[in-house]
This record gives sequence, structure tokens and C-alpha cells, in this order.
Amino acid sequence: MSQFSPPAATSEAKTPLPLSCGIVLYRSDLHLLQRTLEHWLTAVEQWPGSVSLTVVDQSQDALYSDKAQRLVSELMAGSDIDWDYEIASQNAGYGAGHNRVLARISHGWHLILNPDIELASDALAVAAAAIHEEPELVLLAPRGFNAEGVEEHLAKRHPNVWVLALRAMAPAWLKARFQRQLDHYELRDLAPTANLQEVPLVSGCCMLVKSDSLRAVGGFDSAFFMYFEDYDLTRRLTPLGRVCRSSAMRVVHHGGGAARKGWRHRLWFIAGAYRFFSRWGWRFW
Repeated sequence: MSQFSPPAATSEAKTPLPLSCGIVLYRSDLHLLQRTLEHWLTAVEQWPGSVSLTVVDQSQDALYSDKAQRLVSELMAGSDIDWDYEIASQNAGYGAGHNRVLARISHGWHLILNPDIELASDALAVAAAAIHEEPELVLLAPRGFNAEGVEEHLAKRHPNVWVLALRAMAPAWLKARFQRQLDHYELRDLAPTANLQEVPLVSGCCMLVKSDSLRAVGGFDSAFFMYFEDYDLTRRLTPLGRVCRSSAMRVVHHGGGAARKGWRHRLWFIAGAYRFFSRWGWRFW
């Protein structure tokens, strides 16, 4: 079961904040999409300001798009949230899909959300409190768990080639031998705390970004088709303010694991890693 009892928000946000949200689909699991939107609708009830949603469908599958659009329409029917469902003519990649929303997001904050993420009911209340307490914040990441309740370490240190190869291809016995390096990359030494914690890199499955800062850097670099566009965005946002994780902002993540998704994902992963290292520095060990 993907249930948890997250802590309550530590402070009450008072100043109204516009919140936009973008979700990109590519033949995404409709059951998970439904759960994502149901949890999101519950969480945004505690957001102190106007809320909008844009779903970008890059599936290039008319039957799928019809089902997905009807699902979104039914879920949003009882709300007063401004929403839009956009069907793209091509699959230009994860980052490019999210960039389609850039022109319409308002000043405030923008939530980049995977269609396989369940926000805790108070996740956005916690986030809003953190935003009001830390004016230098530009990017906020949650603490993540998988469906079994095991923590997923969504914040990372700068990777090296060896660690990525271990994660993607190594057998269990070899991973166990180099567990220390893997743990270091995954920031497993980052203890849960009530305070915001600055982190080097953030997973794109759930990123809350200051809208003005996101526009200032031009959003994702669409040259990354999939994988490492989130790390690249984090690095480009870092000079503009604080990039932090909130242990009190919690999500369940049902995705991840490029190595388990077949050869195409592995190729996208390798291409993304090559581009990231070429831009931000090669580290082999």
C-alpha cells in the first residue's frame, strides 16, 4: 500500500501564491494518472492561492488520448481549477513537453509532476510554509517513498560514471561491494529534519520551482530527450537561489529504474548522461 502519515506543516502560509502544475504523458498508466490527480486535488486544497493545471499528452495515440482526456475532464469537473489538456503532435521528450507550459505559467510557483506521483495530503501546505519562511528558495524537492513505503532518495550528489554504471548494469553482488559509493551518491547521509536541507541535484519526478526563475533559465534543455534533464535544470537554477529538500513534504513515486524499462530507455539514459557530463564535468570515479 502507498499510504503514510506525513507530519503536519510547521507554519501557516498567509500571502497568496499562484501555483501552476504541469504533467506530461506518454501513454502513461491511466490508473496511476488517476491516483496522481486525485492526490493532487486533495493537496492543492491547502495551497494558499490560485491553482492551474496543464496536461501535455505526447502519446501520439488517438485512442489513448481520448481515454486520458476524459479521465482528466471527469476528475476536474467538480473543481474550480483552471485546467487545460494539450495534445502534442509529436513526442519531443520529457523536458520539451514540460516547456510547452512555460508561456502560460503565472508569477508564483510551478509544480513539475510525473503522472506516477502521489502527493501527501499536506505536501503543498508544507511547501507553501517553506516558501514563505525562505525567500531565497528557487527549487524545492520532497522526500520520496516507493509503493511499499521504502524511501527513494530523490535528491542526489553529482554523479560519476562508475556509480551510474553500477546502478544501471551491475549485478547485486557488485553493487553490494560498492554500496558506500552508491549511498554517497544517493545522499543517504542526509538525515530527516524539520529544516530545509540544501541539495546538489533533484529528481524531475516532483519539482516545485519558482516560476520567474524557471523562465529565467528557459526551462528544461530540450536537447535532453529523457534522463538528466532534471539534473541539468537543477544546476542551472542553483546560481539563482537555494535548492532544497523538505523531509516534511512527502510523496509516493511509482516509477524510476531506467535499466528495467528496456533498451530504448538505456540508450536515452546513456545519451543523457553523456550530455550532462560534457556540460558539467566528467567524473569517472
